[in-house]
Amino acid sequence: MHEELLTRIINVGMTGEYSEVNTVFKPGDTYKFDLEQFRGTKDNNLNKLLAFFDELENLMNSLANINRITEEELEEED
Repeated sequence: MHEELLTRIINVGMTGEYSEVNTVFKPGDTYKFDLEQFRGTKDNNLNKLLAFFDELENLMNSLANINRITEEELEEED
């Protein structure tokens, strides 16, 4: 869910407020986006997605702390 939400944030940003930046990239280009690059925007949709991401992050951290789940346990794959 975390990765999917991050992907949505990038897609909304690159098709909206940051669409001019998107024209710089060519098919096959790679770039690692940082969530902080999308903060401070005037795009209401992007701000809502960022707020939801932050809420999800806080909830996940809270649940991990309450249940004494380590970072390693959270990153384990099935």
